[in-house]
Amino acid sequence: LRMKQFIFLLVLLLSGGAAFAQDYVPVEEIWKAEEVKGNYYHGWSFHKSWEVDFTVESQDGRYTPTNDDIVKAERLIKKKLPYVNRNHENQGGMCPVVDEHLTKYERQYVGFTDIYGYRIVWVNFVWDESVKDKLSEDILLTGGGCSRYWHIKVNLDTEKVYGMEVNESGDVVYIP
Repeated sequence: LRMKQFIFLLVLLLSGGAAFAQDYVPVEEIWKAEEVKGNYYHGWSFHKSWEVDFTVESQDGRYTPTNDDIVKAERLIKKKLPYVNRNHENQGGMCPVVDEHLTKYERQYVGFTDIYGYRIVWVNFVWDESVKDKLSEDILLTGGGCSRYWHIKVNLDTEKVYGMEVNESGDVVYIP
């Protein structure tokens, strides 16, 4: 009887051990946006693997903007925005003139590369307390709301600031 108990115990241990001997599959990390901030800005940088529903001209790929990239983009925007925004499209009256209120906006940064290997940072500006906590969760695209919502592109390699788009007046509509 002892031999049967020993064999039963041995079989039980071996079969149980086989269940634990399966390949280990590491838990896949869910990537969130990385918070970035400087003296005059605060926002979120999105990883290159984050799905976006838009592109930049001559796009070849995506990349994740570094902190240094964001510092440079912010410096270029601050320097060149008064010229790029000289027509004040969708600004004035109840809609703020964006280059007079840059510090009020939260930002979202998305990196692209083009066919020339240049790094382009698309920067989304949002001045809306009701969505501030959601800006790290997804890229916010809207219609309406005038200059409380706008975005611009910065080519870090050529130092060109371009493609500014300011929302039209009207009720804010969130684009999925």
